[in-house]
Amino acid sequence: MIPDPGNSRTSGVTPSEIPVQHHRPVDETRPLPRHIIRENRRVRSGKVSAPGPLRSAPRMLLNIIRSIPVVLMLLLPVPGSSAAAGQAPSVTKVEPPNWWTGMKTNRIELMLYGRNLGAVRITSSSPAIRIVRTEKIENPSYAFVQIEISPSAMPGTYTLKVHSDGGSVPVQFPVLKRSQPESGHEGFGPDDVIYLITPDRFANGDTSNDNVPGMADTLNRRDPFGRHGGDLRGIIDRLAYLKDLGVTALWLNPVVENNMQHASYHGYGATDLYRIDPRFGSNDLYRDLVRKAHGMGLKVIMDHVNNHIGISHPWIADLPTPDWLNGTVEHHQKAFNSKPELDDVHSDSVTKQKAVNGWFADYQVDLNQRNPLVADYLLESTLWWIEFSGIDGIREDTYPYIEPSFRESWCAAVMKEYPRFNIVGEVWVQDPAFLAPYQKGSRIPRRIPAQLPAITDFGLFDAFMKAFADTAGRIENVFTCLAKDFLYPDPDNLVTFLDNHDIRRIMYNVNGDARRFRVALLTLLTTRGIPEILYGTEIGMTGGPDHGTIRSDFPGGFPGDTRNAFSAGGRTEAESTLFDYTRRLLRIRRAEEPLRRGKLIHFKPADEVYVYFRIWKEERVMVIVNHNRNEKQVPLEPYLHQLAGAVKLKELMSGTAYDLGTTHSVTIDGMTGGIYKVIAGEK
Repeated sequence: MIPDPGNSRTSGVTPSEIPVQHHRPVDETRPLPRHIIRENRRVRSGKVSAPGPLRSAPRMLLNIIRSIPVVLMLLLPVPGSSAAAGQAPSVTKVEPPNWWTGMKTNRIELMLYGRNLGAVRITSSSPAIRIVRTEKIENPSYAFVQIEISPSAMPGTYTLKVHSDGGSVPVQFPVLKRSQPESGHEGFGPDDVIYLITPDRFANGDTSNDNVPGMADTLNRRDPFGRHGGDLRGIIDRLAYLKDLGVTALWLNPVVENNMQHASYHGYGATDLYRIDPRFGSNDLYRDLVRKAHGMGLKVIMDHVNNHIGISHPWIADLPTPDWLNGTVEHHQKAFNSKPELDDVHSDSVTKQKAVNGWFADYQVDLNQRNPLVADYLLESTLWWIEFSGIDGIREDTYPYIEPSFRESWCAAVMKEYPRFNIVGEVWVQDPAFLAPYQKGSRIPRRIPAQLPAITDFGLFDAFMKAFADTAGRIENVFTCLAKDFLYPDPDNLVTFLDNHDIRRIMYNVNGDARRFRVALLTLLTTRGIPEILYGTEIGMTGGPDHGTIRSDFPGGFPGDTRNAFSAGGRTEAESTLFDYTRRLLRIRRAEEPLRRGKLIHFKPADEVYVYFRIWKEERVMVIVNHNRNEKQVPLEPYLHQLAGAVKLKELMSGTAYDLGTTHSVTIDGMTGGIYKVIAGEK
């Protein structure tokens, strides 16, 4: 994503206590407070002159005076030192807030927030919860304790105790029963069509949460980068519309809390990784959306971000450890939006690190997953959301920029816990040679083998744009890109698209040309892969050149809208034509298994006509794409070996049948396509 401007259960046994282990950060230098750093920097740079008498003082004396702030800081009590040791600890929050019985991942790292936690011991009053270790960190605002939940643990609320020389405090930790450990979390694949929603811009179903006390960014529909009021209730209210359209999976841009000052609507600057943004709804409402979607045969994919958080996250003002981030707010590697270097055997090692450690934007703070506490936190929050909500898959943002060893172990751990799950990583690289190494099973060697099941097919997207967005483009671009599928371990598990929330809409790119739009959509929905369409594509929403206008409001989703394009009566004639066309294509794809699962056999385009077959078991579908402006007579003779045994072709969009005993060619209108079911024998 490119940035914009129960009951307590105790046993009475002796509490288990494990010696504290010290956390050793990558950089053990404790930073000075920012105002002192700034002041010292100003003095040393000469921007602030020393007082008059000092101008003639010996250099040694001047250096001593300049170092006074540092000396004073060294005299202050270190957090967690004896100065605070006599104070009782307090705990205000625990993350994750609960866990479940029967999880394969039963050893978890709890992050405790509070005060006077710098020198604590943590014990458990039940053998069902074993304390593995307590991490020693300097910051007394946090404590980390790794616990192991016994496989025989019963559901209930367990008590942990946090001890210090100043006293003890109990902490309640719920362990819940898994609702459906052997079902759900179905993943997504070529049988699906993904519908991508920017929740703030889709539909406002609850105006009472448009503005929420304590949330900085308020409702302003006049601002393309402001919040417009769309929410989870609005999506729930439109599930019937989406089911009727024919999509099968919903990908929502991030919905966790983003309490940023501005442009928080897109969701990619999280300020609480365990809370749904209250302007979208609540954790329970998100779970309700997933359950209602499942009840209608729709899957839900969570947009997830391991790479970065928002600069307004409370951690930024009080870092748990000095190496929680890659760099600091003041000093960090700027965005390095280039990825070929990551696999280039000739690439400089420092250049590679810039791509991984660079901040995506100054307000999107890069997390350091080499810190094991950060890594544990991110994995556990991911598993928590999957188990809590029942989602079917994840779209992982900015995948190449995540620390490589972490991202692959994260993928492996998620897939081990949920074997039917699927994860698609956003890999914004157009060259298949650089895309392919990210997919699990890649034959292209890597020091850390890939574990990611699915990737975004920016290679095919690029080919689509060269063919359909460019009026002088050639359909051979699509053929050539697909001819490189030998590079991928599983090309059918690539997510294909004509646009998304980061890219100018397809209707914008074709300059409003409905014919180019329709033939591009037909190609997307009939070739290999898992197609994704952006909300509003079905009515030809055009959007604009920037993110704020790409993510325009769906007409009729908001109070005060003059018409409602969710209903047939509220669409313009042009919108109705495109909606009916899209729905027809989706229904054909759903009905014809070869279009979803079939092997792709294609032929090099001739005279801008591209012919391909999708073959599944004994069934075949033939697709002819005429990329010319004019009508074309397409001879069938070059494809007769693929039509062996067939007696008819039935064009599925129009219903027209062709007798292969008398038909030697088919006529295709300009800039359109035909989908032909191959019929063997009389049916």
